[in-house]
Amino acid sequence: MRRVTIYGIALAVAVVAVVAGVDLLTQTDEERIERVLDEMRSAAAAGRSDRLAALLDLDGDGFEVAIGRDRERFDADDVEALEEYLADGLAWIGDASLRLEGTTVQVSGERAHAYFRVVLLRRDAADQSVPIDLTLRRAGDEWRVTRFRALSTAGERSARR
Repeated sequence: MRRVTIYGIALAVAVVAVVAGVDLLTQTDEERIERVLDEMRSAAAAGRSDRLAALLDLDGDGFEVAIGRDRERFDADDVEALEEYLADGLAWIGDASLRLEGTTVQVSGERAHAYFRVVLLRRDAADQSVPIDLTLRRAGDEWRVTRFRALSTAGERSARR
C-alpha cells in the first residue's frame, strides 16, 4: 500500500511538472509583457534601480523617459547615469506601496505598448495615480522597455514638490 502511495505521489508530481512546462512553452507575448510590468513594479517597490535598468532596452535607439515636457535618453554608454536617474525617482516614491491598474497590452510584431495606471499608496498623504504608456521591443524571447511616458503632467508637478 505504501509503495502504491509513493508511486501515486511521484506520478502526480510528474504530471504537474509536464503541465507547468507546457504552460511555460505556450506563454503569450501579453503574459510575458505583464511579467515584465510586475518585475518593474517589484523592483521599484524594493528601491532597486539596478533591477529596473536590467529591464530596459539600452541597445539601438536607447531608452527614453518622457514626463510632461521633460525628456531624457539613455543608451548602453549611460548605464551609470541611468541608474542614478532611476534611483532619484525611486527615492521620491519612498515607502509608498505601488499598484498597477487597468493594464492593457497591444502587441504588433516586434513592438508592443502597455498602458496602465501607477497608483502610489502613501500612509501620510493622498494616493496618487499617473497614467503610463510603455513602449517595448522584443529581444529574443523577452521584452525590453524602450520608452516610459507619463501621460499626465500632474505626476510631474507632484514629483517636483
